[in-house]
Amino acid sequence: MRVLSGREASIFACLCDTVVAPEPPLPPVAETDAVDAFDRYLVGTPPLNRAGLRAMVHAAELAPRLLGQGARLRRLGGPERGEALRRAEASRAKPVVDVLEFVVRLSYFGDDSVMRLLGYDADANLRRARR
Repeated sequence: MRVLSGREASIFACLCDTVVAPEPPLPPVAETDAVDAFDRYLVGTPPLNRAGLRAMVHAAELAPRLLGQGARLRRLGGPERGEALRRAEASRAKPVVDVLEFVVRLSYFGDDSVMRLLGYDADANLRRARR
C-alpha cells in the first residue's frame, strides 16, 4: 500500500464485500486486486480528493454505530452490514454513499479476473487492436 493504512485497507475490503457481495462464480474480494486498485487510484488523486475519500472510508466504518446498530462496520456480520448500507443509502448522506459505492464497484469490477468472468477480456482486445 502506498497511501492506505492497513486499517483503511481492511475497512475498504469490508466495504467492498458489503457493496458488491460477490457470490460464485465471482471471486471473493480478497482474491481480487480491489484494495490495491483503490490504493493506486488514491496515489493519482489530488491531495484534497484523496483526503476526502479516505475520510469517507473511515465514515463508512463508523456509520453503523451512528445509525443505531451499535458496532463498527467490520464488527458486523454480512446481513447487518447490508442493513447498515441500506440505512446509509436512505439517509441524508446518500450522495456520499453513492460516491463511495461507485469507487468500490470500480475497484472490484476492474479486476482482470472479474472482467473475464463477466465476458470482457482486455488482453484479447489489446491483441486485436495491435493487429
